[in-house]
Amino acid sequence: APDGAGIAREIIDSEGGSHMTLMHRYNHACGLIEKTPPGKPGRDAMMMIFCWLRFSQIRQLTWQRNYNTKPRELSAAAERLNKLITWRWKNAGPAEKEILLLMLGCVGRGGSGGDGQAIRDEILHIMHRHHLPEAKGTFVEEWHQKLHNNSTPDDIIICQAYLRFLETNGNMDEFWKVLHENGLDREKLAKYERAITTEPQFFGDKKHGLIHDFQNYLRILKNVHAGADLEKSVEVCKGFLDGHINVLLETVLRERGASEGRVLGVVDTITEVRQLISLRMTKEGDITKLRDMLYLDLGLEAQMRLMAERAMGLFNHMGIQDLTRSCSLWISLAAENLVYSSSPGMGKMAPEGDAAAESNEIKACLRDWAQLVEDAHKGVQDGWAKRAMSVVERLRRALGGVVDMISGKLQHKAEYLGYGLASVTPEKIPEKWSITLFSEELIRGGGCTFVLSSLLRKLDKALRAQGGGAMWQVISQGKPGAVGHVEQVPDLMSIQAVTYDRPTILLANTLSGEEEVPPGVVGVITPEAPDVLAHISVRARNLKVFFAGCFDQDEFESLAQYAGKRVSVAAAGDRVTFTESKATGTEEEKMEKMEEAMSTLKLELPPPVKFSKFALPEKEIYKEYKPKIFGAKSQNIVKLRNVLPDWIETPRSCTIPFGVYEKVMDHPQNKQIKQDINDLVKDELPTCTDAGYTLSKIKHLVMELKAPDDLVKVVRQALIESEIIKENELQGDQWEEAYKALKGVWASKWNDRAYYSCKKANIGVAHVQMAVLVQRLVEAEYAYVIHTQNPFRDAPHEMYAEVVVGLGETLVGNFPGRAFGFAMRKDGKGEPEVVSLPSKSVGLFGGGLIFRSDSNGEDLPGFAGAGLYDSIPMGRNKKKT
Repeated sequence: APDGAGIAREIIDSEGGSHMTLMHRYNHACGLIEKTPPGKPGRDAMMMIFCWLRFSQIRQLTWQRNYNTKPRELSAAAERLNKLITWRWKNAGPAEKEILLLMLGCVGRGGSGGDGQAIRDEILHIMHRHHLPEAKGTFVEEWHQKLHNNSTPDDIIICQAYLRFLETNGNMDEFWKVLHENGLDREKLAKYERAITTEPQFFGDKKHGLIHDFQNYLRILKNVHAGADLEKSVEVCKGFLDGHINVLLETVLRERGASEGRVLGVVDTITEVRQLISLRMTKEGDITKLRDMLYLDLGLEAQMRLMAERAMGLFNHMGIQDLTRSCSLWISLAAENLVYSSSPGMGKMAPEGDAAAESNEIKACLRDWAQLVEDAHKGVQDGWAKRAMSVVERLRRALGGVVDMISGKLQHKAEYLGYGLASVTPEKIPEKWSITLFSEELIRGGGCTFVLSSLLRKLDKALRAQGGGAMWQVISQGKPGAVGHVEQVPDLMSIQAVTYDRPTILLANTLSGEEEVPPGVVGVITPEAPDVLAHISVRARNLKVFFAGCFDQDEFESLAQYAGKRVSVAAAGDRVTFTESKATGTEEEKMEKMEEAMSTLKLELPPPVKFSKFALPEKEIYKEYKPKIFGAKSQNIVKLRNVLPDWIETPRSCTIPFGVYEKVMDHPQNKQIKQDINDLVKDELPTCTDAGYTLSKIKHLVMELKAPDDLVKVVRQALIESEIIKENELQGDQWEEAYKALKGVWASKWNDRAYYSCKKANIGVAHVQMAVLVQRLVEAEYAYVIHTQNPFRDAPHEMYAEVVVGLGETLVGNFPGRAFGFAMRKDGKGEPEVVSLPSKSVGLFGGGLIFRSDSNGEDLPGFAGAGLYDSIPMGRNKKKT
């Protein structure tokens, strides 16, 4: 069950009763919101309540069951709920504000009762004024009975359809067209408790009077049922907004039907209004005025979406330069609108750790984009496309984060609630489609998010065509290339335990960079852009697995045509080619022999080293040390210091050698922990169905190990002798922090990726020994890695460098985004070639000690062990957008 399941059960119980109306639902929602705590403790419950109200809004819950509601009672219930939501919004943090705004959009404006009663009274006045028959079997009388019995938001649509019918001189096709476009049909009209089964009758002599009166009636209906209706919201707000905003709003209303060429100016006006009212909303103390401004903001966002969709057709007929400039302006406005939606009134980037910092990423992109748009007006110059692409990549990723938040946090709740409701409601709703597509429909129906996504997709192609970046990036050339059967997977992490029985090329939608390549996989294609030093990148190169990123979303999606087919993939310049290929008997025999060889393959680790001492200061780390009680990393670092000139500094080193982990396990204080770990390794791990869960239990136990006093004393002394710490450092809480990092490195022996990698090579994980290299982190402003052979092109004459802001963990840890990358000939001839401009979201800053894995398996011949285990800093580095 998801978080918030308790509230869901209350909702399900209430919806299964013998009677239900919108009034009952709104009153119950008020009760649930009032008892939900503010802030993070109540966030899951508020999300569940939103899912409930959303199902109601899209008619996936009944609006009337065996109960007649007076319109004024419904109107009062709606007003009570929307004011309560507004009050919570006023006092909420940014994360809650987004959910509350979505919630508000599901509820009508309501009122104190005047307009609610007018729904009943005014329909009768209209019928009497125009002498319309109050007899059964006429459209207006049937609608009148429904309005008296139970008015709902459907009545707005029915009124609009009837007005269209009158305006077109009784054209029934137009009447039904309006109903169908808004989700109503004959069957739904006939299912009302007071059914509408008769088509309207046209009275030519009464046409203009009826149009006038029903336009007024439509306003009454919208007053009660329509919250975010733009025209109504402008009418309500103009009495308390200042003159300049009102002038802008009148312009928006007047220009709503603007031609494609003028819509950008209207959207610019919408953006300005949203900026101005967002500042006003953060200071407004009157809940009614605040509610009305929130409804206005929702209406403006919806209008922007409509106008953007109208303009999209223009882009298909533009030349590449005009398309680039137009898309750039649209993206600037759409991104700015997204900021106003996520954090009203907060234009500046918030301090890291502040609740409002969640929108910092979009703001950072917008800051860079503003400069690019200004430059584009002067003409798209050489290099502009590459600069723009780095921001587009970052903006697209930020947008993905917004979408993931919606789908990740809401979809599970919607499914839990939706299926629960369908099991108890007499109508057996919500329907399955509305449950399974809940988050997708919410995203696609949203305002700025969907618009921005569409614009970025169009601009991406235009930028790449102008040299902004290649469509493909080959990270590992394979053998070269690869031949295998294509399979689609949502992500690599979910298939870590899978062994493929034939050569397989995976199309993986997402990856973290920390996965292991599953046995049988000869190629991986992804729309992601992992760093060259991400674990998956290193493993792919070492294992000769073809690994490439496809940055054209349309092209990546088109690769699905090869699913289930045997293909040959290969790098061809800046592209990757796919060719269908039939397996020959000889190739099948080769595969069988390879599988047999893999099953019998067993790599031998060096003999286990017994405990000798708890720590070695740097002066004792040398190549000739016998027996070898540390890994190649410790040895090479010290060796490097001895050959580098004095002006190139390297951090001092201290090693906690092989055998120390086992010695700590044997300490009397850790007797039970050792027994528990041995039981898990020998009994549970070989037979379990979920290795990840068992491995996490082992890692948790490792983190519980107590430190012998001698360990503390000797490690501190070795660090002092190596000039890494001073005499008074690493005591008390500082030692506990350092020991936690040390245990984290030992525990990484049981990482998922290490376990599956060892299993594939028939290496017993329990036999891996872990030394730990301790150094002091350089408090870097920039960090880089230079490859002495360009891994993308397999070019021995060329080196490749990647640079990031802050510490190098954002580079080797595959933090989202690309590093600043460039290639250069080793002989110094020619200019460096910029491959990618930076699009990383964060930099890491800080110093302190770092504990680095140095196992006996990382440099084993025939086993690509590099990157399997963790390096962990003592304390947390500061993360900055």
